[in-house]
Amino acid sequence: MAPSFRNVFTRAFYSSPWNSSASSYLPLSSQEPISVSLFSFAVSLFASVSPRRKIILVSAFIIGVTLSTIMKWEHVVWLFTAKAGASPILGWEQGSTFDYPGLRFDYDRKFQITMFSDLHFGDGDKKPDTDGKTIGAMYSILDTEPGTDLVVLNGDLISCEWQDQTSANGLLDMIIDPFLKRNLPFTATFGNHDMSRTCNTRFMADHMWAKANNNGRQLTWTSNWVPGEYDDVGASNYYIPIYSSSGGGNPELKMLLWFFDSKGGTKYHPENEWQSEPNADWVDEKVVSWFKLTRDQIRADHGGKIFPSLAFVHIPPSVTEAFRKSGLRTKTTEPGLNEEIISVQADNTPFGDLPFLSALLETEGLMATFSGHDHKIDWCMKFSSAKPVTGYDTPAANGMNFCFGRKSGYGGYSDFERGSRHITIEEDMLGQNIIDTYIRLESGRISGHVTLNSTYGQDQYPAALKRSVTKAGDTDVGEKLKSASTSKRTSKPKGTTMKNTGSKTNTAKTTMTPKVTPTPKPQTNPTLITLVKPKPHYVSQLHRR
Repeated sequence: MAPSFRNVFTRAFYSSPWNSSASSYLPLSSQEPISVSLFSFAVSLFASVSPRRKIILVSAFIIGVTLSTIMKWEHVVWLFTAKAGASPILGWEQGSTFDYPGLRFDYDRKFQITMFSDLHFGDGDKKPDTDGKTIGAMYSILDTEPGTDLVVLNGDLISCEWQDQTSANGLLDMIIDPFLKRNLPFTATFGNHDMSRTCNTRFMADHMWAKANNNGRQLTWTSNWVPGEYDDVGASNYYIPIYSSSGGGNPELKMLLWFFDSKGGTKYHPENEWQSEPNADWVDEKVVSWFKLTRDQIRADHGGKIFPSLAFVHIPPSVTEAFRKSGLRTKTTEPGLNEEIISVQADNTPFGDLPFLSALLETEGLMATFSGHDHKIDWCMKFSSAKPVTGYDTPAANGMNFCFGRKSGYGGYSDFERGSRHITIEEDMLGQNIIDTYIRLESGRISGHVTLNSTYGQDQYPAALKRSVTKAGDTDVGEKLKSASTSKRTSKPKGTTMKNTGSKTNTAKTTMTPKVTPTPKPQTNPTLITLVKPKPHYVSQLHRR
């Protein structure tokens, strides 16, 4: 992995034939009679001209050096910025025709994202040591990924059914402290466990904003840009523009990162000590309308240009569980943990998330959507006509990728080694829909390294590895699924009563598509790629994940 510009200088900056001890290009070498002759001729020629012409030649040389320095000043600024540890953030009104604060591709022309999912801080008194272990895992992963340009906290930061607003803010301080100490940009979506009867994710977003964005520094974008009631739209709907690595104060918009609140959990009623009211567990249609209008306006403002983009949402869209049930996934074409039934958006309202899913699929340039929520799933799938999913229209299958992260925290259920999903985008490969991604484990190992490209889902990869946190040893990830009952969390806070929202069954008649047998092809080192930053809004529901 190439070093991040923010953290280290590139080798190219230091290496040249003039400072290499093994170089044969040093001037005035006795081994270079031709070079010596040319140099002697130049000196003799300069000595033979008149004093006036000497002044003209020297002046022209100085002017040339000065102009060259000015033209390269942008690179000098980048180098000093990186040396100072500053983040490549573009502020408001800095010359860009798209005047929104965002991030930039690094000087190495890559953008790298580390995605932590399901940290579950404050997960009850029965696990008092989990928060410290989770912080240790986060530090280990960040130390192993020094090129990270943006950290995405993709939901369920806190098990807020066990907390109140004051204690939740204290846990947030623990979560973001590693990023503040590193001056590392981060952003968040909220999950179903973040919003509870006693916790309001709007207040949590405000707390993060106040802690990370002060003294002329902006490190987080977590906020909500969608008008609407808290229980409807949530608290983390926003986007982060990613700008070019070049262009000085007038860089070009290159990519967009979209963040959505899938809500869930329970509605905020701190005065009601005995009953919790469930919240809808999907992205609201008002958010979908905002997304489509904003997406189309950005494109219109740039002459119809299609911008590559990524999306982040805590609860995965329903097509992921349909893909798992279809039997089309294999452990070598979509490597990763596959140890439970997937809990999806609108889990008890089949196809309730279709407005959101349809908006994603119709968005040109949207390469992948990343989710968490399901602690024992961490593979990626491609929704394409090559592997049609039962119950979903093939024409809508545009080849977009859906990926899960590895569960990062020690709170909540999971028997497997903790980790994060690493995502890399290359500026020079934008438009080719190529993403390099893998799971970085707490131990430092890599699992499920794949390249999301046009042939993903047909290419062959090594089966991912799993390591139990209670049993030593690595094995191929098993394909046997746990029953739904074993994957549910059975404990709940004392005095909490959940309403039964009922269940609907999908009765649509569909036919199964025969499994496609891909043609194996040799694997090469995937091309690394990089990413971005924004700000969110609020809502939640106590969900089984």
